[in-house]
Amino acid sequence: MKILFTKVLTNTDVEKRLAVPNNSLKHFELENGNCSKSFEVKDENGSTWTFRCYVRNDGAYKKPVLSSGWRQFVLNKGVHQGDLITLYKDVEAEASYKIEVQRKIKLLGRECWSSLEPDQPTGATAQVQRKILLFGKECWYFLEPEQPTDATGKVIQA
Repeated sequence: MKILFTKVLTNTDVEKRLAVPNNSLKHFELENGNCSKSFEVKDENGSTWTFRCYVRNDGAYKKPVLSSGWRQFVLNKGVHQGDLITLYKDVEAEASYKIEVQRKIKLLGRECWSSLEPDQPTGATAQVQRKILLFGKECWYFLEPEQPTDATGKVIQA
């Protein structure tokens, strides 16, 4: 797999469309005269998403974006501003793309990137686990269930 680009997401990337680095445009293989192309992307769970790469057809700067399908991916995955995405292309398989989303977390006083895809818990009391790479080793950590808080950050007792 070849990395096409890695990007820390902005508010516009999350709320509207994903701005794609101009130097990555050649990997979407837009045919002459076409200003858009749909393509399928697999996420870390193996789910397939259809995105559309769109470019302006006027002006010198093409300004590529991922439009159709991108917002649905963001909403379904819970992607936030500040998350890191990496888009890959399999150079051996024709038109095979993969996407990874990571979120910055603080672990043992250090910031690191963690996969956004937690392993799914089973049962009402199951804890969510995430796998991270720490000091070159894969580690599991457990997420505490979020508790509702008021405007001051104080936990609201049920």
